[in-house]
Amino acid sequence: PLASRQLAMSPDGTKMAVVKPDNNGVLQIYVRSLQFNSDTQITSFGRDSYDPTWSPTGEWIAFVSTDPGNDEIYRVSPDGAIVQRLTDNTYEWDKHPTWSPDGTQIVFYSNRDTGRRQLWIMSADGSAQRNLTGDEFENWDPVWTR
Repeated sequence: PLASRQLAMSPDGTKMAVVKPDNNGVLQIYVRSLQFNSDTQITSFGRDSYDPTWSPTGEWIAFVSTDPGNDEIYRVSPDGAIVQRLTDNTYEWDKHPTWSPDGTQIVFYSNRDTGRRQLWIMSADGSAQRNLTGDEFENWDPVWTR
């Protein structure tokens, strides 16, 4: 829980990415100003979004959304102006993104290819996705500490 809270905090410590339901009861990503205790909605998908993590550079918030029918990883600018889908797993899910300390990569877990939870890594723009573990074990919830 402590690592998740730290991952959702902006690099300057003034904001936090939070998950809460919108007026339709769909979980969305919001940016909470800690100074003013106010929330700004930055996603507006038809299905739930969750698991936000702020990039160390402050440019992006990576998160998971079930909007395409399965769990996929996206990134959104902190003002919500730019939303980009980073993964396209035709099996079931890609989950739990966490940024590398320099913000150039994202590690996550996926059940693609094997049906088992495996650790994957990709560039911050979603390119160069590759399996890090590729073993017979279940591997999940990676946290890249800063």
